[in-house]
Amino acid sequence: MKPWQHGRSVPASSLSHWLKSALAREKLQRVQRGLYLNGFRTPPGRLADAAAWLRTDAVVSLNTVLGDAGILNNPTRTLTALVPVDAGAPPQLGRKPTTAGVFHFFGVPRRILEAGEAADRLQADDGREHARATPEKALIDWLYLAASPRSHRTWPVRGDLDLSLLDMRRLQRLARAAGMEKILDDWLAPSGTA
Repeated sequence: MKPWQHGRSVPASSLSHWLKSALAREKLQRVQRGLYLNGFRTPPGRLADAAAWLRTDAVVSLNTVLGDAGILNNPTRTLTALVPVDAGAPPQLGRKPTTAGVFHFFGVPRRILEAGEAADRLQADDGREHARATPEKALIDWLYLAASPRSHRTWPVRGDLDLSLLDMRRLQRLARAAGMEKILDDWLAPSGTA
């Protein structure tokens, strides 16, 4: 006879018991079924770490990056990320509520997502377990979406952004790489879209 057939408890070594124990001790945080943030590691897992697990090749960008950098004055609690729109089945876009927080995924062509040198568009790894745009790339991404007729994203309000915190040369390089120089120049102009 097997131990559980006699009403005995499940051995403490079982994954189920360990998982429940880790959740109770807040060492794991459930994102969705089968996906957890790891609190055992240093630094502990963050909500953004789950983005690429929810959507393949997701890059944290837009409001999340600009807010975390102190550039966006009114950041959102929703985690914003971009996913590449390639040939084939389109990715699931839009809001994705989870038990750990809310994600909002926006689709852009891969050529826009990967425009520019990696050092200009991606933040250096500082213990993060996710791809994260630089603030300059996050602004270019936002402008791209606002200019796109397929996107519902509105233009960023210049008064809500502290542009002095951006590397303007990097911003120009990224705009050039994405073919967005005119859009950026028009937005930065005193009479530009705000």
